[in-house]
Amino acid sequence: MCVRFTIAFVSIALALPAASSAAPVAAPVAHVACSRDTPATIMGQHKCLGPGEYCKLSAERQYERYGFICSTRYDPARLRRA
Repeated sequence: MCVRFTIAFVSIALALPAASSAAPVAAPVAHVACSRDTPATIMGQHKCLGPGEYCKLSAERQYERYGFICSTRYDPARLRRA
């Protein structure tokens, strides 16, 4: 009787973690809020755009979509309003 109880207990204990891991729970995604800057997606990443921020000349068209120009007046290049 004791052996059957032990076998049943072990089989239930091994089955429980497998059943609970079958349905993965999605991890929460943190969203960054821009307090005074313009939220944007540049080169596939979330950015907060504002005048004076560093920029990449290769993403000029994407900055223009949000009303900014990647100005080469500065070294390195920085954003300014269009």
